[in-house]
Amino acid sequence: MALTHLKPESYPSWKEFYWTYQSKLAELHYIPLFASWGISLEGKKVLDVGCGDGGFTAALADAGAICTGVEVRDFGWEHTHANLRFLQQDILADEAQLVLGDDYDIIILRDVIEHISLRSKHQFMAALRKFTSSQGIILMTFPPFYSPFGLHQQTFLKSFLKKLPYLGWIPGPILDVLLKIVGESDKARADVKEIRECRMTLRRFRKMTKKLNYPIENEKYYLIRPSHELRYGWKLRESRLATVPILREIFILGSVFKLSMPQD
Repeated sequence: MALTHLKPESYPSWKEFYWTYQSKLAELHYIPLFASWGISLEGKKVLDVGCGDGGFTAALADAGAICTGVEVRDFGWEHTHANLRFLQQDILADEAQLVLGDDYDIIILRDVIEHISLRSKHQFMAALRKFTSSQGIILMTFPPFYSPFGLHQQTFLKSFLKKLPYLGWIPGPILDVLLKIVGESDKARADVKEIRECRMTLRRFRKMTKKLNYPIENEKYYLIRPSHELRYGWKLRESRLATVPILREIFILGSVFKLSMPQD
């Protein structure tokens, strides 16, 4: 597959760039991944949790799925058609099941779990089973916290530090002073602090899924993630470090998992 590199300056607004990026990410990488795992999207009901601007959700709908994108705040969604809708809803709220429904075949959490606080991760993951049947699956992606860009610095920061790997290894108070010195905004510093406090490692993820009885059916690791290919022009590379836990935590830039529901 030829490398596709999307550049923000080629679009009239950041919103349009990001929507296109999300759409291409699904079209070029995750829809083919579903197919390689033997999953047809045609007619499947999909819940995309933390859908953001909605480009990823819309691409799944274009591929034949019946899609609902959900976010805790309103993103001003404009791209809708017969089998696509967007809703503002906290999935942990009492009314969430009534609002969203409970018959989804596939739940998507793409780069979401690393934004959920440590005290809420277990509750958040446990709540997902309310929205699907025993035959449903969950697709999850996230960058491990201790990986080179596990702090999302390439997204949050504006200074030269955005290109510096392993910022997450610097103690929090020292890092915050450093960010202030180089002129990073209060919002950027708050975003970095959030990721630090949420610390989504592969080890923690495996322990959590085991405790919740979510079997891991498929997994894939990347030295260069699909998202990095699209946004930065780095050629996608899968990893052969999958069997060495400590190396995975340190060198893997991204991971993707397919989970099935508990079979009680």
